[in-house]
Amino acid sequence: MEPLIFLVALGAVFWFLLVRPQRKRQAHHRSMLAELSTGDEVITAGGVFATVRTIADDHLVVEIAPGTEVRLAKEAVANVVSKPEEPPLTPENDS
Repeated sequence: MEPLIFLVALGAVFWFLLVRPQRKRQAHHRSMLAELSTGDEVITAGGVFATVRTIADDHLVVEIAPGTEVRLAKEAVANVVSKPEEPPLTPENDS
């Protein structure tokens, strides 16, 4: 009976330390790809910064330099570069 409890506990630890975090990362990546839109700046799995020009079912057309567009698999997008927030406009004081 004790070996069975040990195996179940080992399986639970394996699940919570390896399988569950990987599934969360995969779900986050899928949702990031679903939210892509034209004009977004992305980083590819190869480390190239690019701007999304068109989106198809399984690939994107991205611009990596002015006038240079390449076709890229959606799964090759590693991250979307967060757009910097603009500071709020404050009226200037003329005193």
